[in-house]
Amino acid sequence: MDPRLPQTRRPEAESAAGRDGIAALPAGFLLHRFGSVPSTNDEARRLAQRGAPDRTVVLAETQTAGRGRHSRHWESPGGNLYVSFLFRPQIPPRNAGQIGYVAAVAVHDTVAESIGTPAPVACKWPNDVLVGGEKIAGILPESSIGADGALEWIVLGIGLNLVSAPVDAVRPATSLSAHRDTPPGPETALAALGRALDGWMRRWLDDGFGGVREAWLARTGPIGASLRVVLPDRSIVGRFGGLDRDGALVLDTAAGKQVVHSGEVFSGEAR
Repeated sequence: MDPRLPQTRRPEAESAAGRDGIAALPAGFLLHRFGSVPSTNDEARRLAQRGAPDRTVVLAETQTAGRGRHSRHWESPGGNLYVSFLFRPQIPPRNAGQIGYVAAVAVHDTVAESIGTPAPVACKWPNDVLVGGEKIAGILPESSIGADGALEWIVLGIGLNLVSAPVDAVRPATSLSAHRDTPPGPETALAALGRALDGWMRRWLDDGFGGVREAWLARTGPIGASLRVVLPDRSIVGRFGGLDRDGALVLDTAAGKQVVHSGEVFSGEAR
């Protein structure tokens, strides 16, 4: 069978235990499973443009052109989780970026549950999840705005290191296999992530961003921690002041409070 051809299964056709004893995704998700694709986000975008419904899921064993923020290459060997979710929420386009925080909280909770307590898992602004200060997951939201100015869809890409992590990454990276004897397989991890994401998506859409914002803040570094934010043209040094109402980073600096909408965050002040 051509691995590029999707094998699609509807949740309502699965048993509660899922395929071959693997836990199922929550009801309403529609899974497309691939052997290898250039990028699960690209595949999900293609499906979105063809009218795929809300909660379509693209899962791949490997990616040949996986990417993270700023189009950085995302190494994608077999055994890790590479998945993209397609959502069609009825929200203003300006709120679409909030889904990155929804995903980060869901990934955090999935990783913490897998490792057990105490688990040094933390969210890192804007869309990373760390274990012991090392990156274990990355999140890439992408969206489309229609000609009428309305949000058409959001594609939410998530890469979670289960059995391996890159050794030459810009930031130190880790995997679940470094923190537990037997890490879950990709589909088992996907089912756990799907449950967490389902719950946090419902809370976000029903109650707004406030609860998600507070949950993210409870899972990140302490208020007042020293940070250095690298922008395209300069760096800003200050102390973490939380998030504003829309999710932008608040930095308390010697020049006063600054709000950062995009940038690379490092712990500690610049030397």
